[in-house]
Amino acid sequence: MNKNMRRILVFVFITSMAVVASAQDTTVTLSIEGKPALALTAPAAAKVISSNGYVNIRTTNMSLHVWAVPKAATAQDALPRVAELIKSEFIKFKPNGTKDMVIAGAPAKHVTGSGNEADDGDPGNAELVLFVVGGNVFAGCVHGEFDDASRARAPMMALLQTAHEPP
Repeated sequence: MNKNMRRILVFVFITSMAVVASAQDTTVTLSIEGKPALALTAPAAAKVISSNGYVNIRTTNMSLHVWAVPKAATAQDALPRVAELIKSEFIKFKPNGTKDMVIAGAPAKHVTGSGNEADDGDPGNAELVLFVVGGNVFAGCVHGEFDDASRARAPMMALLQTAHEPP
C-alpha cells in the first residue's frame, strides 16, 4: 500500500471516529445542595440548563424539566403537590389521569392534565413523571399548547428510563 493511500485511510478512520464520538450521548447530572443526586443520559446535542435541584434538557423534540421534590419519600408522596412543583413552567394544572409505571426499578407515577403555560398564560397540557432515584424523589415534566406535551411523551419517557444514581 502506498503512502498516499495509507494517509487517506488514516484520515477516513480518524474522521469516522470523530463523527461517532460526537454522536454519542452525554450524562446530565442534577445536584441537590452541591451533591450529585440524579444522572440522566441525553443526546449529545441537547442543551442543558441546571441549578440547585433543577435541570432542563432541551432537544429537537422536547424540553424536559426535572425538579428534585423536597420532603417526599415516594412518588405517591409527591402526587398531591404536582401543581406546585411545576408552577414555574405551567400554572393552574388540573390532573386528569394518573398511571403507575416503573422508573429506575422503583414505582413511579405518570400524571397528565391541563392548565396554562406560565410564560404567556396560553392554555395547554402537561405530562409529569414522579419517580425515585437514590432515595430522592424527582418530577419530570413536558408541557405545551395543543398536543405538544403528548408529542414529547415518548422522548421524555425514553430519557427518564435512563435515570440512575450518579457514580
